[in-house]
Amino acid sequence: MSTATLRQFGVFFNPYYWQTAILIARNGLARQYRNSYLGKLWAMLQPFTMAMVYTTIMPMIMKLSSVSNYALYIIVSLPLWGFFSGVMIASSNSILANGETLKRCMISSTVFPVADVLRGSYMLGLSFCSMYAVALVLGYTSITWHLLLMPVYFLPVLVIMLSVCIAIAFIAPYIRDIGELVVMGMTIAFWLTPVVYTPAVLSPNAMNIMMWNPFFIMIHPLQTLAYDHAIPDMASLMRLLGLMCIAIVAGFSIFRICRRNYVYYL
Repeated sequence: MSTATLRQFGVFFNPYYWQTAILIARNGLARQYRNSYLGKLWAMLQPFTMAMVYTTIMPMIMKLSSVSNYALYIIVSLPLWGFFSGVMIASSNSILANGETLKRCMISSTVFPVADVLRGSYMLGLSFCSMYAVALVLGYTSITWHLLLMPVYFLPVLVIMLSVCIAIAFIAPYIRDIGELVVMGMTIAFWLTPVVYTPAVLSPNAMNIMMWNPFFIMIHPLQTLAYDHAIPDMASLMRLLGLMCIAIVAGFSIFRICRRNYVYYL
């Protein structure tokens, strides 16, 4: 590995880099809810409203009557999918929206998509904890020690999303349609991933294919912890770690290729 490559990758181990990313994420949150009466409450109300809709409608149109505690499954799954979708869509505009800043300031260009992921992680924690608290009050679930492992299993997911979002952010100046493509792709992926339906409704053949769905690889261990109150099996963990390694290599490769001339396309 060359010295330049080490220097580019080493920025992610600089504490000042993460302080800057956190500051940008905080400013983004402040701007997002600046003129809102409810502010950050929308992070709880939006997924909670969708959870009520899906809990009411989905059992009517799919064979979900045999699924135990379907409301809890939705409460666990929707905030996670909202995180995936939100940060990927936001990253498609991270570099483009901050083009003037990047032209005038000596700052690592990756800090903006990283800040979007950090902001999305904060909103995920807020919405997930609030919705899970409602599930506790309504008696849908109980506190178990498995929840303590959620941050551990979320860490590889966070690394994957950081890698993917950096790649998307640096492709965007070259392909301005990437934002629309991400929106369309996430809409399709939503129905191809067990978010509002459980894996139990899939046939064995479909389940074998599902094992290669990257969103399923990320979301299933977290669903197992929070919904099934069980530890994910070793195969699920290995697939998650394998996907993390692939995402790091692919994301860093795209970043190295696209960073050379992206500023001329801003």
